[in-house]
Amino acid sequence: MDLFHDSPLLTGVRQMLGGFAQHQIRPIAIQHDQEESMPWELMRTAQKLGLSQTAVLDGRKKLTGVAEDPDPTKPKSQGRLAVIGSEELAFGCAGICLALGGSGLAASPVARMGTEEQKAEFKRLLAGDDEKGHIKVAAMALSEPATGSDISGLTTTATRDGEHWIIRGSKQWITNGQSAAVYVVWAQTEPAAGRAGVRGFLVARGTPGLVPGRKETKLGIRASETAQVHFEDVRVHKDMMLGSPAVPGEASGGLADTKKMLDSTRPVVAAQGVGIARAAYEFLLDRVRGGSLHGTPMASHQHIMFELADMQMEITAARLLTHRAAWLADHHQENVAEASMAKAYAAKVAQAVTTRAMVLLGEEALAPGHPVDKWYRDAKIYDIFEGTGQIQRRILSRQLTGMNPT
Repeated sequence: MDLFHDSPLLTGVRQMLGGFAQHQIRPIAIQHDQEESMPWELMRTAQKLGLSQTAVLDGRKKLTGVAEDPDPTKPKSQGRLAVIGSEELAFGCAGICLALGGSGLAASPVARMGTEEQKAEFKRLLAGDDEKGHIKVAAMALSEPATGSDISGLTTTATRDGEHWIIRGSKQWITNGQSAAVYVVWAQTEPAAGRAGVRGFLVARGTPGLVPGRKETKLGIRASETAQVHFEDVRVHKDMMLGSPAVPGEASGGLADTKKMLDSTRPVVAAQGVGIARAAYEFLLDRVRGGSLHGTPMASHQHIMFELADMQMEITAARLLTHRAAWLADHHQENVAEASMAKAYAAKVAQAVTTRAMVLLGEEALAPGHPVDKWYRDAKIYDIFEGTGQIQRRILSRQLTGMNPT
């Protein structure tokens, strides 16, 4: 299995986005972290490179100029392109990376489960600028105040009323939650169907009863907006429901499809963790190469170099796990265990590498605006969102024995 085949396509995307991260993202990363502001102008610039808010629906041609082979049985490259791009952008800044790609969270279920009419409507709602003159963004409204990783416990409901569904409930920790022009809202449509009753709905901004809530103040990834969203008897036409209506006892078309979607997005999140770890590692390596300690080169001190050696091993291992999970998805093979391993391990590595970098740099890293301090704060969320580390271990445990550990 050739995980790192350096085709011109993959190499070109890595170089293009690596340069974009170095020259466009890095210079503004600290500013947006301190201001807790979205990089709206950079997001507009990124669109010109093919990093559109509907990139997941547009396919790889928008970014690379080369379309995928339409034969569904042939291997794809979308998963590997996504992890390559995500690592490079997160190397620049994880928060800005999420701001650039946040709409993809909503676009993914539309691409996977939506009809052609729903895909067209999603794109239409994201066309043009919003009332503030910003490009339009989308949000996936899944997590709730009392339901994060356990997405089968959703309390938001959708009740059928003739040709419409009435959505009631609240969502929390929603990327782009305050600014989104369109939301993909997940709700329970059929309590008797249990987990299979969960469905997604396209809801446009401005729909009566849709109330964006407060923006959260966060430890890290501050350039990405996170907010509450409330749904107070929001009326949505039946044609805006993703997937077929729920049937008690049948698991297809709802939460099962959502979980399959996560198997493709978790490697992307893992790649972002790799990017953060790599950023801290390379910063420290540059410092060691040119620095001295007690009058001798830092590179001659074993305790420092062993730390760097461990970092390099861990980052490489996390990257390999991530690319393996993406490769399996591109080759239409099950990657449930690999996606969970990649996400859990990359998050662990990001936290470990940034923590050790903070320790080795000492007081310097505590200075306001220091990049290692920022990467240290950014890393923590990667063990929480897209399924906590505990959830990933639970998935892996079930893969090993067929049983859920209690």
